[in-house]
Amino acid sequence: MIGSFGDVVFEVSTDIVRTFRDFQIQRSAKFSEHAIHGGKALLEFTGHSPASMSLSIRLDAGLGVNPKEELDTLHEILNNHEAVPFILDGEPQGDGLWVLESLDESYEVIDNHGTFIALNVSLKLKEYIEVDSNGS
Repeated sequence: MIGSFGDVVFEVSTDIVRTFRDFQIQRSAKFSEHAIHGGKALLEFTGHSPASMSLSIRLDAGLGVNPKEELDTLHEILNNHEAVPFILDGEPQGDGLWVLESLDESYEVIDNHGTFIALNVSLKLKEYIEVDSNGS
């Protein structure tokens, strides 16, 4: 197993290829700007923004996956606003869980019955930090 995003397992075997490409993580710091009369503003570090992640997945029946079932799983994660772990090489990524912010679908091959044979999906994820009852 390469990793997973909730119920979506990334793997390569003789029967199935479910991987991703164009994997990117963006991390950033937040600063407040304090105006100084007649001088340059001062910056104050105020924390970190939640990390963002993007990746693309090819869902192709020729690679052993059922594109409709795979897409339904992603729709479920998006529609249920689920915060789920993103695991890569056995390690959770980021400091928390991840939510699926957007899902772009590009249909490449559809058969004469309207069945999806191959499509590409692009996912945009945002790190979801759980807050305990004390607000921290």
